[in-house]
Amino acid sequence: MKKIILIMGFFLFLLAQDDKYLTFVNKLVNYNFELRNVEDRTAPFEIKIINKSKGQNIQKLLVKKVKIDLLSIFNNQAYVKVDEYLGDQLIKTQKKWIKVGDKIYNCKLAKITIDKAVFKCGKKALIKSLNKKIPGFKEIK
Repeated sequence: MKKIILIMGFFLFLLAQDDKYLTFVNKLVNYNFELRNVEDRTAPFEIKIINKSKGQNIQKLLVKKVKIDLLSIFNNQAYVKVDEYLGDQLIKTQKKWIKVGDKIYNCKLAKITIDKAVFKCGKKALIKSLNKKIPGFKEIK
């Protein structure tokens, strides 16, 4: 009996070496996704600019974005964390104290109150507030 089970196991092992079983397992593991035309796929934050002189050449530029977080306010100064992104990748992070009138890239700190800071970015106003407790909710101790 043991010899028969051993021979059948060896036989199944030889059958498993066939390529069709490996492709079947590969389809199960990868959910049968096949990537085609990988060159046509683009990152979500890229902007395509068509060069009008040559017509068919497409240049891709990544968009630079800045995220500002207000960490603290003390002595009429704001402590901010500035994250700089190129596309979706974080390039640089810096923390610094700024006063009213200081600039961070194209935004200028216009006003500081007890719990918020107002930045003027061109014609728009960006209001950053400190993290504070929500009234009506109790902390669990």
